[in-house]
Amino acid sequence: MEEDNQGGRRAAEWAESYRTGDTPWDLGAPHPELSRRLQGDALAPPQAGARALVPGAGRGHDALALARRGWAVVALDLVGSLGDELGASLAQSGGRFCVGDAMDFDDGPFDLIWDHTFFCAINPSDRAAWGARAGDLLQPGGMYAALVFPFGKPIAEGGPPHGMDSAALRQALGARFEAEEDCSAQRKVRSRRWEERWFLARRLPFQLPTS
Repeated sequence: MEEDNQGGRRAAEWAESYRTGDTPWDLGAPHPELSRRLQGDALAPPQAGARALVPGAGRGHDALALARRGWAVVALDLVGSLGDELGASLAQSGGRFCVGDAMDFDDGPFDLIWDHTFFCAINPSDRAAWGARAGDLLQPGGMYAALVFPFGKPIAEGGPPHGMDSAALRQALGARFEAEEDCSAQRKVRSRRWEERWFLARRLPFQLPTS
């Protein structure tokens, strides 16, 4: 599908941004907070072959970092050309690159969803739909880990990236998730204007009542 949910942009526009190098969201390396977390056990695969989904994977810096930690990573992006090299690299660890819209993706279950500049890229009106999709894609006990950015940016300024905060992410994920961490990132990208936070929620084995 050409029309995507990421701020009304079309797949062709994202592809053109990569072709011309107009990709300010691309750090050229894994996010430093993700790298820090992967050094410990908090984001260790729970078992051999555990699967991780990286929506809006871009050039795959974060996806490859997760793969090196032992995750079988599915990197998902609208821009097919990004998979030319990334797909081969991920295949070495049992992962793969997929072209598509995360809102329509159905290849679960996953043990982890890693969200870095994905939630802030979709239109705010689609956030609840993504939260429901994430709940379907993650198996009970699975983790939704996110770099909350741009924290504090007013929604009225538009995007992408659209302003977000942890509360917006919690609301989108809904009663099927329980937040376990919500704190300021210890290792931030200094060039970014807005604040960055670390957020982690776990998919419950049941859905809590809403009343």
